Amino acid sequence: MTRTHRTLKLLLLSLALMFTLNACAINTSYPGTMNVAEASKVAEDAAAGSKVVVIDARGQEAYDKGHLKGAICLSPTELVIETPVPNMLASKAQVEKVLGDKGITNDSTVYIYDDNGGVNAGRIWWTLKVYGHEKVMLINGGPAALGAEKLEMTREATVLPAAVYTAKDADAKMISSYEDVEALVASQDSKVKILDVRSLAEYEAGYIPGAILYPHTKNLYTDGTFMSSRDLGLFYKDLGLQKDDTIIVYCKSSFRATQSVALLQEAGYENLKIYDGAWLEWESRADVTVPPVQGSAPVGESDGS
Repeated sequence: MTRTHRTLKLLLLSLALMFTLNACAINTSYPGTMNVAEASKVAEDAAAGSKVVVIDARGQEAYDKGHLKGAICLSPTELVIETPVPNMLASKAQVEKVLGDKGITNDSTVYIYDDNGGVNAGRIWWTLKVYGHEKVMLINGGPAALGAEKLEMTREATVLPAAVYTAKDADAKMISSYEDVEALVASQDSKVKILDVRSLAEYEAGYIPGAILYPHTKNLYTDGTFMSSRDLGLFYKDLGLQKDDTIIVYCKSSFRATQSVALLQEAGYENLKIYDGAWLEWESRADVTVPPVQGSAPVGESDGS
């Protein structure tokens, strides 16, 4: 082989590698994951006659203006209670009644979408997971992604026949109480991290001692789709989170936190808990002193804020 041929071969190999890396870099879809489904997957399953229930989690007003044909309307506020603070996890009996009345069964494959970056959908996802429903996923990209697949939209409400839904007991491993978090703050266990996914402004107004700030919006690309599991893993690693850490996630009322937990799982983190009482409970407790922020907020290298 001449030097010219060798040079040409190396150039071709370099170009092939470059195109391969670029293809990987722009592939942000979620094929075959635990918690996230592409709109195309939803369309395939529905067309195949699977026991699919699609939930529009945006709320009644948005639903009435137009929604995916066949989707039911279910707001996450139907699955909460207001004591001791607003938006706490509903009881097993309440969840069973709401899901049954909506026509969801234990065998249903549930896909959920919203238009606020997975916040509403994430709360429903987490509630179903806590009560043992395994086949539930968030639709990546929400209504925009469904529209891009040219799926039919309608203003006609979908009402499924009422069903009997039997929930499991709530999985305590997925939930942290005020007492759990208070004990953690006192112990300063380095293998347990507290993740605050509120905005910087909220964080600077007060936060749980030791909490790391990483706003839930950083889990999204600029087009509103979820970051790939690879990118999420890199950013959370930069934040100082290790795969064997126990991570307690909170926001104001643990809606945004559920989106973050779903995506943390996609990035390979397993020991995840939601502090369900969240900031609303923490700041309401009379024995709590909220520490002022000194200098910049403790954020990871990837924060950039």
